[in-house]
Amino acid sequence: MSNRKAGNDMRSRYYGTPEQLKFSDALAVYEYIVPRLNKTIIRHGEYLIDTQALLAPVNLDCFHCHLVHGHNCCEQGQPYSMHGDNLTLFEEHAFTILEAYGDDGRAEEAREKGLYEQTADTNYYPSIRKYKGDCLYLIEDNGKRLCAIHRYALERKLDPAKLKPFSCSLFPLEIIESDLGLLVTALTSETERFSRWGDYYRHRYSCVNPKRRPKNTPDEYFAKTGYVPAWMWARDLLASYWGENTVADMEVLLGLSK
Repeated sequence: MSNRKAGNDMRSRYYGTPEQLKFSDALAVYEYIVPRLNKTIIRHGEYLIDTQALLAPVNLDCFHCHLVHGHNCCEQGQPYSMHGDNLTLFEEHAFTILEAYGDDGRAEEAREKGLYEQTADTNYYPSIRKYKGDCLYLIEDNGKRLCAIHRYALERKLDPAKLKPFSCSLFPLEIIESDLGLLVTALTSETERFSRWGDYYRHRYSCVNPKRRPKNTPDEYFAKTGYVPAWMWARDLLASYWGENTVADMEVLLGLSK
């Protein structure tokens, strides 16, 4: 390892956010990439395509998550911060969304306290605040827990990938800007040590860890046939941001198309 890479000038950022990685996490990214480069991690321009992790099986059976695990990932949590066009578009619609679907005082509270909060839980970056312990935009409709931002976008024919916080649509993928390039990977036992997702999801949820599927779970919940490569769950998101041609090129490298 060169002295420069081991020094304090190592730069890494969670893509789609203004958040810098801690030095120890940035170092872990570097140590993950280097032995895999030109092997399972293939360079494509500025992108570093982690072919092994992106093919890991995942089943985002989100509507059944609360029933199986007691809560889903929007409950008791909040998204990573936003920046750029993503932040601008969200703020343009933020209060309209709350007023359209939140008749329980959340819009009033957000106007009083602000849309964002900065706490230890958000690493002191501004993130959408919690409301009654959950994400401000998590709503319930006919027994289903839904993202009000996503619903609003679909009903108004907007692109949910551009309106929602980028990180909300990214899971189970992980994208990290580093000195070596833009690492495009997914949550696995090896990437969780530096991923923004950490080890929380693999320890608790069936979507990325079938071993966490409780016994006696109905067959149709997190069904074995529903597990597909992690890449597929964020493909449309990446196409929205990087263009269809770039995404198609990546799929060739992944062996998912010709």
